[in-house]
Amino acid sequence: MGAELTIAVMRPAELSAEARGLWAAFRAAEPAFQRPYFDLRYVLAASESAPGAAVAVISRAGRIVGFLPFQRRGRLIQPIAAPLTDYHGLLAAPGEQIDLQAVTAGLGARRFRFSGLVARERPAPNAVVLQSMVADLSAGLDPYLKRRGGDFLKDKRRRARRLAEAHGPLEFAFGPGSQDALDFIIRLKRSQIRRTNQHDIFSSAWVIRLLRRLEAMEEADFGLRFATLRVGGQLIAAEVGLRSGGAYHLWFPVYDPAFARYSPGALLTLETARAAAEQGISLIDFGAAGEEYKRDFADPGDQVFEGDVTTGGLVEAARNAADLAFGRSSPVRRALSAAGGRVDRRWDRIIACEPQLEGRVGAASLSLGQIARRKPKTSIGVGLGLGIGLYSLIVD
Repeated sequence: MGAELTIAVMRPAELSAEARGLWAAFRAAEPAFQRPYFDLRYVLAASESAPGAAVAVISRAGRIVGFLPFQRRGRLIQPIAAPLTDYHGLLAAPGEQIDLQAVTAGLGARRFRFSGLVARERPAPNAVVLQSMVADLSAGLDPYLKRRGGDFLKDKRRRARRLAEAHGPLEFAFGPGSQDALDFIIRLKRSQIRRTNQHDIFSSAWVIRLLRRLEAMEEADFGLRFATLRVGGQLIAAEVGLRSGGAYHLWFPVYDPAFARYSPGALLTLETARAAAEQGISLIDFGAAGEEYKRDFADPGDQVFEGDVTTGGLVEAARNAADLAFGRSSPVRRALSAAGGRVDRRWDRIIACEPQLEGRVGAASLSLGQIARRKPKTSIGVGLGLGIGLYSLIVD
């Protein structure tokens, strides 16, 4: 760590009034920290639900210069409440340069895995750049809609009209509570997870506990917001997002597949933007680029990073061996890296959701079986990635 920096680890609820004031000041000084996941109220709720949750208070010469909310899984650390926390990182004082690898080592960890790290510079050579996608409502709804284009709006109006003609009147709502929206969202998300053979994050009690806790937080400028679309009284699409001040992060959007021809998810998202603008929200964040629909509603924002920093051990040794065997820029090495990234994301979800070894091994075995059925001719990259990942699940 060096003589200048020290780290104190504590529960977020134990932060002093002075530390909380510094947290607010650091956050206010950097636009990227306006995302809801950097709101201390989110961190406090997450720490009351997620196992192993803590915050590293980083000081230089006796003065607090940064905070890192995290959760510990053996010698691995992850963002607090991963995999729910889509954005994360070091909340640092303006002008401070804090080495994330040094902080990882100072926490006694071998590895820090991240998937939406907010940072000014690439935190590690292997880190992948991701593009956040945002809808800028700061100038109001009309300029935003103008950027989307006339054909975009005509298509949505046509689909809404046909939906109403076939199934009854449309009813849209956007606000902090809904009787059945969260249950509807969880049910459809779990069905989607089963279809795509991913790890079911909603099977973990702490994940549901956190969502329920956030749902119960009735604050004017913070908490969950639910958008719902009903047709003829039937709920067919819903979104839940997290608000903090003027920023809104669209979290889990779902729709009933039986109505897919009408694009109910897109209709709902368009109405969400309209309602958000009316309620003083200036930015809707759709998360890092991924699903194609985001490009219909959002434009590129700032960059974030996916990857890890390591302090030695198996992962670093495996990478070095791969570099020696294949060369840093060879096609095989690039394929290995891409396959490893996919496996890492799968392991991240399992480790985050299953803090106990028994749960990890069971989930890993199920995951391996799913991959074997879908891709019987697994490449060398996936094979090596699976071996490293399974070993990490056991030893961490």
